[in-house]
Amino acid sequence: MNDEQIINLFWARDEKAITETDRSYGSLCRGLSQRILKNSEDAEECVNDSYLRLWQRLPPDRPDSLGGFLTRIVRNVSLDRLRQNDSLKRGGSAVTVSLDELEQVTGRSDVESGVMAAELGAAVDRFLRTQSQEARSIFLRRYYYFDTRTEIAERYDISAAQVSVILSRTRKRLHNFLKEEGLL
Repeated sequence: MNDEQIINLFWARDEKAITETDRSYGSLCRGLSQRILKNSEDAEECVNDSYLRLWQRLPPDRPDSLGGFLTRIVRNVSLDRLRQNDSLKRGGSAVTVSLDELEQVTGRSDVESGVMAAELGAAVDRFLRTQSQEARSIFLRRYYYFDTRTEIAERYDISAAQVSVILSRTRKRLHNFLKEEGLL
């Protein structure tokens, strides 16, 4: 089924919508949640919670991209679970390290919350459209999908050091862009 057909099932309140969503996007969602949480049981719970949120959001929402809409929900649910898990064990994770790297760009600790996050998100989107395909892809793999530098290096057949350099330069350009936009 294509996205439009699945969305129509949600609008018709047909429970088959969840089955079709899982068939189309289940492995993507579980992979994303697993990369964030590093725990398959928590990841599975987050994906199921995400399907519930999707059920609650469709209708009234009618996204252009069901995959993009759903991965954003999975990412947010998984990050919430990660924060909860990290606060319970008073530790950090590779994902919080990734978010910390972005906080260094903005100089803010509230990158994920409030109106500022929406403005920053739109600005980052505009910024990424001006970057090379390689820099944009590597940036998204690191800060949206939370891949490690090693995973990114293997995916793009470059060294982990090159990944670090590309990320560092991209963060610096992002910092300058956000300054020009008046967001810093």
